[in-house]
Amino acid sequence: MRGTPSYLTVAEGTLPADSMVKGLSGMARTSAPPGPNMFDAGASSKVGVNNQPYNNERMMQQNILQNTAAAAPQANVGATQRVRKEQLVMDNAEFKANSFAEQRKSEVMDVLGSPNTLAMGNMSPPEAAQFRQNIATGKAMSMGINPDLVAEEVSARRYG
Repeated sequence: MRGTPSYLTVAEGTLPADSMVKGLSGMARTSAPPGPNMFDAGASSKVGVNNQPYNNERMMQQNILQNTAAAAPQANVGATQRVRKEQLVMDNAEFKANSFAEQRKSEVMDVLGSPNTLAMGNMSPPEAAQFRQNIATGKAMSMGINPDLVAEEVSARRYG
């Protein structure tokens, strides 16, 4: 028979080929090489050989592979946690810097003594933006301009 190694029996050579022709590739033997055990590559199936060193080496390799597979997700989680911690540290530093700037601004406004300026300095950014828009709208109405046009222009200048 062509293509079949000489050490295989006829059944071991023809059955896999016949299964492939019939579309039964799932029935092919995949767990061990075909042929007698003395022709396989490992020492674990050989009766006349001390297979303990071979089995120890095989188990060591399996242990390394399993430990590596288990360590990868843990390393990923660790890296994610480090990035989140660094982002939190940066956010805290930014908050402290903004808080310090707001405190100094409040102190300057207090020294200036103007209650209106102090009130404007204590406004949050959205309140300050609304305050400026209200001033622009009031001026536009006093000049006879539609306040909606002013609001649109203020919005366009602010965002873009």
